[in-house]
Amino acid sequence: MYLSRIPLDITKRKTQIALVAPNKFHGAIEEAFAERQGRNLWRIDAFQGKTYLLLLSPSRPDLEYIAGQFGNRGECGETKDYTSLLARIQEGSVWRFRLVANPTYCVKKGEGRGKVRAHTVAGRQLEWLERQSGKKGFRLLPDSVGILESDWKVFLKQDGKQKVWMLAVAYEGRLQVENAELFKEALVGGIGREKAYGLGLLTVAGSGGLNGK
Repeated sequence: MYLSRIPLDITKRKTQIALVAPNKFHGAIEEAFAERQGRNLWRIDAFQGKTYLLLLSPSRPDLEYIAGQFGNRGECGETKDYTSLLARIQEGSVWRFRLVANPTYCVKKGEGRGKVRAHTVAGRQLEWLERQSGKKGFRLLPDSVGILESDWKVFLKQDGKQKVWMLAVAYEGRLQVENAELFKEALVGGIGREKAYGLGLLTVAGSGGLNGK
């Protein structure tokens, strides 16, 4: 696994469109690999006044291709081997984390699959993350987790016909690993829905800085 960080040029028209319609980023990310592979996880991050695309992938991406679309070709970013971080995950270890996810619940009326709704209240959003932590091998440390942002994304799919309404909630705080294998699966596989559109990527860092930056 590889973790890449690509600086974005937010003055570019193409980048501005993609920040509103994240399916544009999804398409470019898929084209940045020579061969089809497993699911890539990604999200948009702001750090020290700059905006980045953070990408976790099974193989190395062509950063120049992505930078050419949404950044500057001379500033393609960096890619790091993610294996060393995964090797440091142990039961009982404490990490700072960041997650941008789509907290949802299902409303059922009679028979059928039910309708998926987004949690729009902060308290419910935090409860959703608490439930996810129990399934993903970690626990949230008391009074350490906050919501940085809750933002609706509304855009058309590639066919231009179906509209997507998606709530992106940014969490940050501290957690403790309780089941190392489950937690590694969450780091590699993501948490929640709408992963293709930049949600679900959980990143962690120790005392050295958030998300390995």
